[in-house]
Amino acid sequence: MASLSFIKHKPPSEAAEIELDLTPMMSMFLILLPFLVSMAVLTHLTILEFSLPPNIGQAAGAASSEKPKVKLTLVVTPGYLLVTHGERMLDSLPLVGQQYDFSGLAAALVRRKAEMNLENEMVVASRDRVRLKDIVAIMDRCKASGFEKIGLSSATENPGEGR
Repeated sequence: MASLSFIKHKPPSEAAEIELDLTPMMSMFLILLPFLVSMAVLTHLTILEFSLPPNIGQAAGAASSEKPKVKLTLVVTPGYLLVTHGERMLDSLPLVGQQYDFSGLAAALVRRKAEMNLENEMVVASRDRVRLKDIVAIMDRCKASGFEKIGLSSATENPGEGR
């Protein structure tokens, strides 16, 4: 076993002078990096605060003697926007060129808030077949008009039903 001891060999002079050519690897990264960056999904998240109606059973037990305060309600339908306060209809805004009249809505909300001395609360009630993109845009207009607390609800097809 003595013959299997470590034998030290000197490497040949050619092996010590080998240069690594990293050009192909650098070229691959140069092409791959912009591709990966362009394919990255960049998202912008926006938080839109809204409140849901309280649980009916819970609210009835807590404060059965108090009537809920009437708020300004914006009913969103596929064909028009309707601004109401309780049972009273205030404004009706039809579509303008297959789109909602956002400038007319903002003007109507600012006018009604000033006339009626309303607080900063309102309810957006949406009917079926209304796009979420439109509801979010309408809620943004409500917020820009001075309504900080926006409730979200569904609207019946005939508001007079159920009375």
